[in-house]
Amino acid sequence: MEIHVTCDDCKITGKFSSPQKNGEVGIHSITTGFQVGVSWKSEVIENFQEAFIRQVGKATTDAQRKEILEEGISENAFSETIDFELCFTCRGCGNRITLNDFQLIDLIGF
Repeated sequence: MEIHVTCDDCKITGKFSSPQKNGEVGIHSITTGFQVGVSWKSEVIENFQEAFIRQVGKATTDAQRKEILEEGISENAFSETIDFELCFTCRGCGNRITLNDFQLIDLIGF
């Protein structure tokens, strides 16, 4: 399988080509004609349980609060990627195309 990127203005063409069936391709294989960039935005989502909040509220010292937070924060908050983009910029003229609207499920193959 191959993926081709062509600049309409310069007619520069780059291609991602897998050396084997179902193989992986590095983004640096196309960088002679195009600059490739990836960006994403992450969001921390809080899932604080009332019992956890009460426990923090009952702590009377900073040391107690620190211990409670260190032990419970991983169960009460997590990070999620909410937006992902893949961008190809032509090195000849600066023309750009950005692929977006990826779903996390698309990226992990389900």
